[in-house]
Amino acid sequence: MNTLYLCPSGISIIENLKKQKIEKHDDKDTIITFLKNSDKPALMKVSAELNSLLRMGVGSDDKVSFLSSDTDSGEMVAHCLAKTIENVCDCICTVKRIKGLQTDDRKRFDTEGIPNLTETIIKEVDDNRWNYNIVLNATAGFKDAVPYLTFIGMIFHLPIRYIFERSESIIELPPIPIEFDMERLKQLEPVIDEIISDYLPVDDFIKRTGFSFSDLDEAEKDILLKDDGYITLRPTGRILYQRYLQIKGNKVYISTNVSKKLDSGKYDRNTFENLFKKMKDPIHLQAKLHNEVKEKDRIDLDCYKPGSTNERLFFYIEGKKVYICDIFMHDEYESILKEGELLREDFDKKSFTEIKVWLD
Repeated sequence: MNTLYLCPSGISIIENLKKQKIEKHDDKDTIITFLKNSDKPALMKVSAELNSLLRMGVGSDDKVSFLSSDTDSGEMVAHCLAKTIENVCDCICTVKRIKGLQTDDRKRFDTEGIPNLTETIIKEVDDNRWNYNIVLNATAGFKDAVPYLTFIGMIFHLPIRYIFERSESIIELPPIPIEFDMERLKQLEPVIDEIISDYLPVDDFIKRTGFSFSDLDEAEKDILLKDDGYITLRPTGRILYQRYLQIKGNKVYISTNVSKKLDSGKYDRNTFENLFKKMKDPIHLQAKLHNEVKEKDRIDLDCYKPGSTNERLFFYIEGKKVYICDIFMHDEYESILKEGELLREDFDKKSFTEIKVWLD
């Protein structure tokens, strides 16, 4: 599968051109001309972004999304880098300016920049997860953002790659599955619009959310910040809440065929309903794909294999909707693989029923 590289970008190239005593080193045309006339070793020497991406082996069928700071110079440099990677690697590049991602105003960085960076990464992942491997390149950009990028990678199960300065060694942190309490995040819904951008008195927060004082003490470790009798979200809490919204926004539908099987008594309803709940989480769902069984002419649905169990579920996804077409136990599943047929076109979308599960 091809790769999408999510690459925060900075303006180190301007400083490097300045060190080389190049006139108008912060001018777009100057930067473009320099990059156009440089060979690969020179490109890797002058830019941390180019050094990392070229060493990672960006190919013609890959994509690179440059995530620029909320500054004119940052956005300008990102466009120069994107144009260069497009020319050198013959791939598709985009530039996205992240509102609030700047270092002049720390509060704005925490309350606007980091949430917007997280939301942008989530959207890129959701839009591309089924067609691309996704890598978070944390080599460049603001140093202050690196801890949050690492946390985002851990929470959204993204591999993180980076290179030290002009090193030749690529360091990769593999996806690390981290579980956290979704119900606790759900409790924040009555006050989220206020604490996501401002402070709320502790007594008011407790009254409206149902948090106990012990719950509040626990939440202060990762998602909440208490200051002089007021509550707001920590930057890490903002990231976790985005993960909560990612799952909450998905819907699950089951076909008439699935409903009939569950009503027949031959299938453990509780087991399958618990699996339906888990399938609402796109990260979990993708981790459990078993698409070795797909054959274009006989089976074009995705297969969900929850683990070392007998249950198998076949589904497809449209946007934020998961359509579960059929369910099987292992023996039936083996029979389908040998001689059966499971084609998306055979399942009328009008026959599906939404099921209310987890976080609704």
